[in-house]
Amino acid sequence: MNMHIKVLSIVGAFAFGILLSLPMAAQGPTFIDPVSVVESDNVDSVMVAEWLVTNATENTMTLYVERSVLQSVDPLNLPYVSGGEGAYERFCWGGTCYPYGTASSVLNLALTLNPGDTTGLNAFGAEDWMISDYYPNGVAGATALEYCFKATEQGVPTVCHTVLFCAATEPGECVLSVDGPEGLQLGALAPNPVVGISALPYLAPQGGILRIVDLTGRTLKSVPLAPGSGSVWIDGDEFAPGTYLYALEANGRIGQARKFSVSR
Repeated sequence: MNMHIKVLSIVGAFAFGILLSLPMAAQGPTFIDPVSVVESDNVDSVMVAEWLVTNATENTMTLYVERSVLQSVDPLNLPYVSGGEGAYERFCWGGTCYPYGTASSVLNLALTLNPGDTTGLNAFGAEDWMISDYYPNGVAGATALEYCFKATEQGVPTVCHTVLFCAATEPGECVLSVDGPEGLQLGALAPNPVVGISALPYLAPQGGILRIVDLTGRTLKSVPLAPGSGSVWIDGDEFAPGTYLYALEANGRIGQARKFSVSR
């Protein structure tokens, strides 16, 4: 069985930056405290993800943003129609909030970061950092949005980040915190059953291993987790429909296994 699992973490983002800073390797922008999952028990209120972007290189970079929809609820109001049915979204970058449904920031409003600069308030008091707003508009479910930061300068790698917004109609449907052994925390997949992309958040101060097993106990996948917090992204299209188990292992101990299912 082919299984595609992405591991994203704050620690991993910095490790990626360190790796790219080695001689002869180019480095793109670095994210600070990127938000991977936003959950809400209210389908009528805006959901917000924010994070900072820094230029950890020795060269100036001018960044613009492209947004892609990896997974969405139905209906999604895109292309956006004012007053239309379905969830909708927008993002703000470089001190500019773009119209609902916009897929890319404007090149002539790209944000220039000098070496060592981090986004924050600009000279006019506007918020320069990345802001992603998601409006469920009465629609429950999960939407995954990817934001890719691209430089106008040649040779600067593009760096992308995915945010999963999960809105529920009842309290508890999108709760993601579960205590694990030795202070570990392994969340619940949202959404579950998995249809498309689901997120599995974790907190592992010393690192660990995520194990995916079938109902016979056979290990299907072992994913090393970098120390810190992050999310494992699971693409349901890479799984056969059925029921599976996941658990986090650290220091030879495995926490309580939890069920998840994949459907089409």
